[in-house]
Amino acid sequence: MCFNLSRILSHTTFLRSMRTIKRNQYHSHCKYHWMFAKRLCSSEANASAIKPYFEFTDDQKEHCLNDPNIAEIVKEKSKRKEFFYGIEIPLKMDLNTCLDFKMFLPQMPEFMSIVWTKQFSDAIRSASMAKLPNIQTVSHLTPFIPAMAHISLHRLTQQHLNDFLDLNLNNVLVIRGDHVEEGQEYNYAYEAVKYLRAARGNRLAIAVAGYPEGYTNLQVGPRNKALDIEYLKLKIDIGANLIITQLCYSAEKIIELIKDARIAGITVPILVGIIVPYSFSNYQIIERITGVRLSPEARIEVEQLSSDDTKVKDYFVQLMVRIIQQILEADLGIYGIQFFTLNHFEPVVEVLRELRSKGIPKNSKADC
Repeated sequence: MCFNLSRILSHTTFLRSMRTIKRNQYHSHCKYHWMFAKRLCSSEANASAIKPYFEFTDDQKEHCLNDPNIAEIVKEKSKRKEFFYGIEIPLKMDLNTCLDFKMFLPQMPEFMSIVWTKQFSDAIRSASMAKLPNIQTVSHLTPFIPAMAHISLHRLTQQHLNDFLDLNLNNVLVIRGDHVEEGQEYNYAYEAVKYLRAARGNRLAIAVAGYPEGYTNLQVGPRNKALDIEYLKLKIDIGANLIITQLCYSAEKIIELIKDARIAGITVPILVGIIVPYSFSNYQIIERITGVRLSPEARIEVEQLSSDDTKVKDYFVQLMVRIIQQILEADLGIYGIQFFTLNHFEPVVEVLRELRSKGIPKNSKADC
């Protein structure tokens, strides 16, 4: 997502439980942890400082991948009309995260993306791109699952882009971000996209954001939908080859964006971004930061459940299942979902379980 996740994460704790494993057992056995400390982004930090240990499936361990192009993966899956998904995780310098990929079985994510936070924009003033936690994490992931690093324009320079290119990674999401400083080298995502595409050619998958609600945390006055599409098309024409739609609680608005993009001549694959708030306070934080809101009627329904986190989470699970169903049924050639997890994976697992119970993907069996 393109808003400041560190502000959300500072208000929340991380859920690290799976349905079939007790919380304490999960913590004691999970082999994925972050050796994070603020020193990791100092100029003295070395590239081996991050040592995450994921719990991969046996199939993942046999992959031996070579950083495949995610835009091509999305294109091929969409061509075959196969439902698929990716997951986005944020990193926080001073908190551990735990992830066991087996929790997603039977259908695994096709790829992961690693969020850029404001902490990384602070860090690049004194550290190279290779020493940022999200960049290092991609290198740990790519033998087992395709992974994409996010890059924000805040404090970004051409030298930082050159440093990124020197790493020979094949996937990146370029975002403007909601922090801008006067005089920064890049002010719009298309500028960085143009430079990266010219430097790397077609080998690099470059994803950009699409906004069903418009630029809610930046715009002043009424939204200009035509201008939003014009900006999106500019990013594609200049070199981006994948779109990930940003936070939205309305299938109708997401579908409208996709249709408008296609009418404008945008033909690249589109992934639909989905978030599942896990409590009313979590929803409120996201609403305050992003400006993206439920409809008034839906918000009243959630407020009535606000004292029970489980009921709120279940409400959003069902809402996201309906949104995904509506998008698939709209026959727009969209088959991929990107889950913005906020490091809360159980709601994602529940959405996937509900989809299987409804025959998504096709020929899937409901869980017993």
